[in-house]
Amino acid sequence: MFVPIRASAQKASFWRQLHTAINVSRPAQAHYNVVFDIDGVLIKGKQLIPQTQRALQLLKENNVPYIFLTNGGGVRESEKADQLTKKLGIPVSPDQLVLSHTPMRSLSKKYRDSNVLVVGGKGSDCRRVAEDYGFHQIVTPEEVHAAYPSVCPISFCEARPVPLTEPHLKNVNKPVEAVMVFHDSVDWGRDLQVSLDALVSQGGKLGTIKDTDELHTTKQSVPIYFSNPDVVWSNEYPVPRFGQGTFKMCLEKIYQHLTHQDLESITFGKPMTTTYQYAESVLDNIAPLQKDINGQVQKRTVYAIGDNPYADIAGANDYGWNSVLVKTGVFRPQGGENHHVHPATAVVGHVEDAVRWIIAREQMKL
Repeated sequence: MFVPIRASAQKASFWRQLHTAINVSRPAQAHYNVVFDIDGVLIKGKQLIPQTQRALQLLKENNVPYIFLTNGGGVRESEKADQLTKKLGIPVSPDQLVLSHTPMRSLSKKYRDSNVLVVGGKGSDCRRVAEDYGFHQIVTPEEVHAAYPSVCPISFCEARPVPLTEPHLKNVNKPVEAVMVFHDSVDWGRDLQVSLDALVSQGGKLGTIKDTDELHTTKQSVPIYFSNPDVVWSNEYPVPRFGQGTFKMCLEKIYQHLTHQDLESITFGKPMTTTYQYAESVLDNIAPLQKDINGQVQKRTVYAIGDNPYADIAGANDYGWNSVLVKTGVFRPQGGENHHVHPATAVVGHVEDAVRWIIAREQMKL
């Protein structure tokens, strides 16, 4: 259909105005990023902390990229993203998530075809995580217990709607080549016992043990990895609960008592540098660094919001990020004081206060 020149010009002017209005209503992507802890910051147990949705809305309004960095886990990143999407009421992508065991994906290059004892989590959840990461040979303490109930007679075999089948039990009698604690244990007695069995065994063969001289003079039989060092974490219970770090302390103490040697291990999660390096790569993917007018890549400014001074704040401080400590989780000061060992850049009441402080601080720089 023929359109008069005047009408066409008016239409073009309309679209220019609309485009301008859209650009005005949605600012350019912020040059800074926010990294959220989850438990004790956004969620407490099964409950959403009241200020969470407003905090996320403020970031959306100001076009601030953000990710989630947690010492939680026990499920695949895609499953955790689905859980957060439902709880937070906003779309969450697996690409925005770094769980405690996410950096352990890199271990699959070394242990792809090794028989790995995967510890922690409910049922076979962590087995599925390990399989997703590329580990091909896996055995769990539950599977060992199912095959040999006397391995831990004080524990009950987990009730399952579908019993463990032969494919799940095929690696029980193979030598263990590494122990990987992916998540918090649901049966400490069983998991401590089976993990220790592997550490003091003859060549990783469960059901064997080194002689006394070997126990006291040689290193542990297999390497062990932990996904995080959290001694405590916060849920809806009034006071913090034991975390994987406490399990690690128990295992170290038992090993030292039996062997008179210190247990050697590698730990991921916050506050470990490797986890922050991984988080940095995630930020690079979702919010690539911009160049200034001289063509130089700008330095990334990151604010980490957390509730645990020994994990969230210590890790952020050591890595050169800004840290914001909230009072809705592990950290419970008497007044407005900062933490005495790992002081944060700022201490605020809750996550919305944290986001408002961050935005105000960055706007003052403009």
